[in-house]
Amino acid sequence: MNNIKDNTASALVRQYFDSLKLEVGSENLERFLKGDIEYPESAPFLSVIMRTRGDRPEALAEVLLCLSGQSDLDFEVLIMGHNLSDEGRISVNSIIGSLPDYMDGKVRLVEVTGGNRTTPLSRGFESAGGRYISILDDDDLVFDNWVEAFHSLEAENKGRIFHSYCAAQDWRVYENCEGQRVLTSVSGFRTVYCSPFEMIEQLSVNRCPTFSLAFPSYVYNVLGIRFDESLTTTEDWDFLMKCAYICGVSDIPEVTGVYRMWINAESSATLHSNKEWKKNHAYIQNKFSNRDWLVPKAEVGGLMYNADSNNRDNAKIREAMVLIDDGSGFGTHKPLKLEFVCENGVWMVSCTNIAKYKGVRAIRLDPVASGTVTLTDFKVKVCDAEGNEVRCKIHKYRTNGVFLKNKIVFMGDDPQVRVDLEQPSDLTGAKLQFEILYDVPEKFFRTGIIKYLFKRWGLSVYRKFRILGWKITHIGK
Repeated sequence: MNNIKDNTASALVRQYFDSLKLEVGSENLERFLKGDIEYPESAPFLSVIMRTRGDRPEALAEVLLCLSGQSDLDFEVLIMGHNLSDEGRISVNSIIGSLPDYMDGKVRLVEVTGGNRTTPLSRGFESAGGRYISILDDDDLVFDNWVEAFHSLEAENKGRIFHSYCAAQDWRVYENCEGQRVLTSVSGFRTVYCSPFEMIEQLSVNRCPTFSLAFPSYVYNVLGIRFDESLTTTEDWDFLMKCAYICGVSDIPEVTGVYRMWINAESSATLHSNKEWKKNHAYIQNKFSNRDWLVPKAEVGGLMYNADSNNRDNAKIREAMVLIDDGSGFGTHKPLKLEFVCENGVWMVSCTNIAKYKGVRAIRLDPVASGTVTLTDFKVKVCDAEGNEVRCKIHKYRTNGVFLKNKIVFMGDDPQVRVDLEQPSDLTGAKLQFEILYDVPEKFFRTGIIKYLFKRWGLSVYRKFRILGWKITHIGK
């Protein structure tokens, strides 16, 4: 009697492993699954890959100064000089030579010729000797806890990608009276990149600046995962998702640096057209749609919540943050702990730990990290230490949305509603109430769009006058 064999070729787990074999090779995959990965005792924890063309010496000097101040010095820095001119080479070597003595041997210049902006990353990963690798651009800033935060995850999360939080901030370049280039911030911190890594959301848009990530070096050295050098933009997003697909990601909810958004300086956003960005985005998403994905168990609950027809439109409410200003600015304290209750589509958000802050002057709601959103019937109620309601009102000029009767419409990154208290107060509680829609009302396109454009123009003029005032008061000091 002959036995009938069950062909498992179409089973999901079989398809998953077969696709991995095609991507990384059978021998590499077997070595990975056995855990056959060793590092020399001399290997540093972190290799820092830094691309530069040698034409931003002020920014490069600042980021190397940040690295010199790290609380954890178990790292090496590979400055990937891409198509350097003689002047650029001299400039980079001069900056390296000016570093403190304890940085001797930690920083070296590796020159790369040809290719596009992705090529230096490939050469950098090939040359890196660390157990983990992070990409730090030559125009960003990291705090003293950057390396330490990543390193703290290694013991219990070895083999996974590490992800920390970072703040976004607008910066400008100008020349002072002596003709020197000066870099200055022109906005407060924004929290658009301060949220946990979510695999499913990452398939739509990348919310992880390169320096917020540390990759296990085995993904390059053992699995053979490579950067797609045909990409001229979004190459980091493509590489991240190819690795996260296999490794998974562990978060550490600490802000470890500043992602500088250049208003008047050259960046990847200005060097490449919008059409080029869209083309690369579509190309990467086409890759995503042609593979099976494993969903981390931490995201399953969110997916079920999002799939519920009663909750679908409000699923993103988990992104909401509330910040307080006690005179030191909104970026000083961590977001408040929140409790959410929804009744008939109306959200009540309670701030549970606001009592520990003294002399609160203003409250700010960031309803989502970014995107188009409309708040309807927004109300705030705050109570002081005696239980009395504190008078407050929405600061319409510092709220970056458009007001249409009982609605506030936002378009773009980091929507914010600012509420000012009549006087600084010690609060025992704060409750915010609103309905949130992830759409724009039809009326916006009849009258609101004019208000929106005028407000954008007004804010632009305001920033210019503020920068001019800063120059007048600081130049010559």
